[in-house]
Amino acid sequence: MDTFNQARTAFDRHVAGFRDADGSLPFALEAKFNHTGEVCEITERIIAGEARFSPRDTLIFRLCALFHDISRFEQYDKFRTFLDRASFDHGDRSAALIDELGLVPELPAEDRACIIDAVRVHNKFAIPADLPPAHLAAAKMVRDADKLAILRLIIRFFNGDCSDPTIRLDLPDTPDWTPAILETALSGKCVRYTDMKCINDFKLGLFAWSCDLNYPASAALALDEDLFGRVRVLLPASDGIDALLVSARTRLAKLRDKEA
Repeated sequence: MDTFNQARTAFDRHVAGFRDADGSLPFALEAKFNHTGEVCEITERIIAGEARFSPRDTLIFRLCALFHDISRFEQYDKFRTFLDRASFDHGDRSAALIDELGLVPELPAEDRACIIDAVRVHNKFAIPADLPPAHLAAAKMVRDADKLAILRLIIRFFNGDCSDPTIRLDLPDTPDWTPAILETALSGKCVRYTDMKCINDFKLGLFAWSCDLNYPASAALALDEDLFGRVRVLLPASDGIDALLVSARTRLAKLRDKEA
């Protein structure tokens, strides 16, 4: 059995500890289990679209995708929430679990350190600038895949295609939005959740993610699936919001067409 499949077996063994007697997971945890699978799938697609990565890089990236949310099962089991501010920072805790559970012990120490760093920062507002180059590449990969998977999920949620409890929006659903949020997203800056005053602000904030993707293949996937166009239809008519979509698509096309 190769390293990734061994890691997948260990991951599944960990998740099994949260299953009910009949082998099923609570709905919220099943959603997180499926999210991990989707992040793994998107990671594979990004890797396939990039010619620069070695087999070692590929293994590290795949393991980052597998482990990035491993603490979510413990988080929900203990706190009945996925809100980090009401429980723990799930990036920090997932990184710690890699050591606590003795995951991928056969990897060289530097490779394990790379995975732990990338998992630790994958959910942070910004990637620390002082990460070693290999760690930075892994962090960018898992952040890209995670964001793309979350965009897919959010679109399904607002279209009524799923009632996923992992999306908790404790914001009022009003027809307006905050002009400063629109301006921040237009400027290419990420929007802090604490600055959002309504659900439309949350949707507007998603457009700033077009500035936080890192790999050309990530941008290509976002454009191919028209993820930001599908978010746009969830918002009111507005020339400013139309401009936001144009800006997001322009940024993505520029990244997609960037020389690898």
